[in-house]
Amino acid sequence: EPARPGGRRAQAVLFVPSYFDFVRVRQLLRDEDVPFVGLSEYSEPPDVARARAALQRGELEGLLVYTERAHFFRRHLLKGDAQLAFYGLPSYAHFYPELAQMLCAAPSDQPRGGGAAAGGTCVALFSKYDLQPLRRLVGDARAARMVADRETSFLFQ
Repeated sequence: EPARPGGRRAQAVLFVPSYFDFVRVRQLLRDEDVPFVGLSEYSEPPDVARARAALQRGELEGLLVYTERAHFFRRHLLKGDAQLAFYGLPSYAHFYPELAQMLCAAPSDQPRGGGAAAGGTCVALFSKYDLQPLRRLVGDARAARMVADRETSFLFQ
């Protein structure tokens, strides 16, 4: 695992839009012996509190897998300097900036900056079949260009 400034390990959060995908990702991580913590709408409160505290302290072991339904129903406040990846685009466009601002903000001992540029990165995977959710995030014209473009990655600043 790469280290962060100040000796902290890099932490990663994977946002999964559906419980079906969450189950598939969870099984894959178990099969590959990858350490992870899963937070879904069915997670017990003590497990959620333990994972949130570890993330905030920079002591998260492995990957935190977080479902869209957990965020929708529980609105867990996830604080910490973490790399954020979207397994699929969120159904609700406002989830993207909410999570990016919570997780990619500067650590509390540094001045707060604006979102992902301050302390982490945010990656979202999408395909041409994700045009509708992509349109909600970036607008109609930009989404059409992104899906049709030969480029495979796009950077937002």
